[in-house]
Amino acid sequence: MRIAPALCSLGLLVSLGVPVSALAQDVPPPPMEEPQGRPPQLAVEVGGSFTRMEHPSALIPKTAALTKPLDARHNAVRLSGGLHFNLVRGSNRDDLWWINGVDWYFANDVQVLSFRPGLEKRFALAKRLTLGVGAFGGAAEVSLPTGLIQQNQPGDPTTGPTLGGAYSENRDRKWVFGAGGMASIHYSFGRWVYTRVQAGYTQYFNKADGFASSATDTFSVSLSGPFAGALLGLSL
Repeated sequence: MRIAPALCSLGLLVSLGVPVSALAQDVPPPPMEEPQGRPPQLAVEVGGSFTRMEHPSALIPKTAALTKPLDARHNAVRLSGGLHFNLVRGSNRDDLWWINGVDWYFANDVQVLSFRPGLEKRFALAKRLTLGVGAFGGAAEVSLPTGLIQQNQPGDPTTGPTLGGAYSENRDRKWVFGAGGMASIHYSFGRWVYTRVQAGYTQYFNKADGFASSATDTFSVSLSGPFAGALLGLSL
């Protein structure tokens, strides 16, 4: 009969196929290559903030013969910006950033330029929302007019210099230093653009005082205090 040889052939094929499939299952999959670390990230920000700035009213010299009244101030608006570098970019945006803040105070004749280098740790709260907590050092240059004019256009040697259009106002400059901390909320609009809302406190070690002018002998500027602001950033 032909049924018996057919059954024997089928049994032989099954017996050969089972070990092959079992061996195929026992073979481990090839190891996956580990993803390479992403390069550090760069971010540029610009915006504004409202901060503490205090000085009394005073008469400040505009020229050698003229003075100008300066009203007392308790707060100031400043233009803020920053250039930040991601030092350790990990998963879930839990990153450590080197932050560099720059602020220009809108305070009329009292000119202030401040710098805030520091570190910020960021924690992911949601897909587009991140919390940042940072500490920074502070350095600020405060300047006031002295009433003297730097003559850039020489006049007739026989009559002396004349006041022309090419002159600049001399200013007395003082540096103050301090430190502070801040917390911020970042909201990402996509891969490139985000916004930051931040609040913090800066404590300077001393006031800017001792300006060399008889009209401002007791004049001093204090920059210590809280600040809050909003910035728009570009992530590269």
